[in-house]
Amino acid sequence: MNKKYYQLALVSFVILFLELLLIRLIGTEIRIFAYLSNIILFAIFIGSGVGMLIKRRFSLRVSAVLLLIIVFAIQTGVFSGITNWLAPLNENIIWFQQDAGSLGGIIGGLLLTTLLFFLVLLSFIPLGQYLGDIFEDSKRIVLVYSINVAASILGMWAFYGSSFFAISPSVGIIVAQFILILLSDNKKHQSFIVVILVLTAAIGLGRRDESEGYRLAKTVWSPYQKLSLYEYPKNDFSRSEYILNVNGVTFMGFFDFSDERRAWIEKKVQELPMPDAYDVRFADQYRLPYLIKPDIQDVLIVGAGGGNDVAAAVREKALAIDAVEIDPQIVKLGKEYHPEHPYSSSRVNIVIDDGRSFFRKTNKKYDLVVMGLADSHTLSSSLTNIRLDHYLYTKESLEEVKKILKPDGLLYLSFEVGEKGRTGEKIEKNLEQVFGHEPVVFKLYDTEFFGLGGVIFMANGGGDVKEKYLSKNYDLQKFIEARQVHYNPSVKSLTDDWPYLYLDKPLIPKIYLGFFIFLITMFLALRRTIVWRGSFRWDLFTLGAGFLLYEFQNVSKTSLLFGNTWTTNLFTITAILLFILLANLVQAKYPLSLKVAYVGIVLTFIAQFMVPLEVFNFLSFYTKAIVSSLFLNLPLFFSGVIFITLFRNAKEKSAAFASNLMGSAAGGLFEVFSFLWGIQSLLFFALACYLVSIPLILRRRL
Repeated sequence: MNKKYYQLALVSFVILFLELLLIRLIGTEIRIFAYLSNIILFAIFIGSGVGMLIKRRFSLRVSAVLLLIIVFAIQTGVFSGITNWLAPLNENIIWFQQDAGSLGGIIGGLLLTTLLFFLVLLSFIPLGQYLGDIFEDSKRIVLVYSINVAASILGMWAFYGSSFFAISPSVGIIVAQFILILLSDNKKHQSFIVVILVLTAAIGLGRRDESEGYRLAKTVWSPYQKLSLYEYPKNDFSRSEYILNVNGVTFMGFFDFSDERRAWIEKKVQELPMPDAYDVRFADQYRLPYLIKPDIQDVLIVGAGGGNDVAAAVREKALAIDAVEIDPQIVKLGKEYHPEHPYSSSRVNIVIDDGRSFFRKTNKKYDLVVMGLADSHTLSSSLTNIRLDHYLYTKESLEEVKKILKPDGLLYLSFEVGEKGRTGEKIEKNLEQVFGHEPVVFKLYDTEFFGLGGVIFMANGGGDVKEKYLSKNYDLQKFIEARQVHYNPSVKSLTDDWPYLYLDKPLIPKIYLGFFIFLITMFLALRRTIVWRGSFRWDLFTLGAGFLLYEFQNVSKTSLLFGNTWTTNLFTITAILLFILLANLVQAKYPLSLKVAYVGIVLTFIAQFMVPLEVFNFLSFYTKAIVSSLFLNLPLFFSGVIFITLFRNAKEKSAAFASNLMGSAAGGLFEVFSFLWGIQSLLFFALACYLVSIPLILRRRL
């Protein structure tokens, strides 16, 4: 194998592998970036692009050292205050974010965010430069670019493979540093990187979580987030035996409410001074739906988590229990550590899937659908601003829930409704619109001995819940009415096009606007202060912007079709990159003209505007996978044809590729407009970027 091709494959592999690793590591350890992971993505794009453009040479040692600094800073908590300090700039709810509320805090948070941004950006400059040099020296650019794309696919699969096996991102960064050793031709440089690798391993792998008063039982990295399980003393009736933290904050408890322990807790609670409206018989939020609706046989639990809702269904003798959970590692922890071991019951069917996806797949009808606390702590992908739970509470999703309920079936939905975001109003409004009557909504925050509490929303397809169920049990009705709440319905409904549960209203959060301005200012400054090697290509810049904008909305749409899961993201992005390879093959063997490619883009965009996604749900799974992939990715095929045509003809290959990368970062910025006008609006922006590239290409040819 040609050495250059080997080096090309390695550097392409490590760029995408490292990109995903840093997004995961930073997002799990600095929580605000779990919700703003595309900021790290932009730093990587810009860093790689700058590396291809600048004349000054950078050694791969720089990347190794900066990766060590990032790991050290994260492990020692240098950036730990960012999440709370930037709270005043973020109208989008971040769980357990405490508003620091001071100008000094905001400035400190912005300075630390800027430092982190540049650490990531600078670490990719040598890698971008290495890749750009290979492009510049190549005579067979279509083959070289195809190797680049193919190796990127392998890098992505390697990352998701490590996530599947619950491997820490720190291990992945060590692997990336080892690849830097292989890429370096200088033995002194190799020895230096070996030392840096050893230091990274000592720092990144040598630290354990420590918390006063309880023991860390286990830490695992799921495909979505970092999970830390803590064990509490069993003789404390006010707490669960285990608490599961996600990305450093409390997520759920593993509660033992077996008959023996329940009797002990009830006895202890009765010894305490409690409000008159408190009734220990109804305080268990997991048992409550079975007291409201007797004779439940078929149960669906969405967001089954560690197994609390499943344990309640098993105790209440439900005959068939479908437990749906998106995170396989949480289920694994539940199997091993939940005190009641509910997942071992033969009546429980475990489904690792997105709840929305399951609604479409199932043919069953249920007496009870429990939607557990699915308060997401992360985005579904760095290529979208959609959280894992966003599509569960839209109007379309609740309509699907209604369809799988039996005529007298009950929906029992729990959610942590805070003061910010108006989440309660949005859920209540959608339930009333879908079920045709006002849902019963009540708080369970005074029942902490039997769970972490929350707000409960109940709806029934066959009539009013109060009249149908609560009127038959006076004590239960009194308990619920004492906690009942009503929200103001004057909010924007959640839909699949605007699913932003955690935003008060359509707006661009200040933190996004600030970052938008920062990136534009930084780009202009780089243009003035750094000496480029080659001419900047605005035609390729706009193509990159259109490509990433389309990719963002494409990832969101695919999540609606196949579930908002890590496997969907993996196969979606793989399909996109395969269409790029197909475009390369076509241009190498049977080249299309730019005119044909642009006509193809316009026609396929028109189809995207006109054909609703719902039409694909009537197809079988494999037919849907093939047909929808072709339909959704055809615009990217024609985009690939245009790019490889321009890239092949470019005299300065490195500058051309860098211009496209910079454009991708710019296109990603425009994703924020979906907060205002919905995800479908990104299609207009993407098409506009492609159309703007036409006069830029024509001007360049004159």
